[in-house]
Amino acid sequence: MITQGRTLVVAADDARARLFEEPRRGGPLTERSEWLADLAPRDFPDPGSGGIHDRMGYAIHGAATVKAADKSARDFLVRLVARLDSIVNEQDFDHLVIFAPPRALGMLRVALPRSLRQRLALDQDNDRVDAGPE
Repeated sequence: MITQGRTLVVAADDARARLFEEPRRGGPLTERSEWLADLAPRDFPDPGSGGIHDRMGYAIHGAATVKAADKSARDFLVRLVARLDSIVNEQDFDHLVIFAPPRALGMLRVALPRSLRQRLALDQDNDRVDAGPE
């Protein structure tokens, strides 16, 4: 249970993120959009379906196993975690709280470095990117 200390609250999905600062437990949340102003998802080209050849045996060439949308989401979330790491250290946050849909939360958990995992007070699979600070 968080009783004191500053908390960084993150609401994220595959392509968007919002950050809120909570100065003390139960205190007001202040949105800090300036910390993510230049962080945007990148578009990756769709690799196409590839070709199938049936000469002397069945073979598939150039079939993509990772879709462009998945690659874009993973890239965005990895860059978000890198930004969170620098923000938590520079701004001296004590705790981290993450809200994200299940798929994005899984990618975030994988990307979290040890320093952020140690400060993680809560991670919950809820899509709250469009929710207000209440």
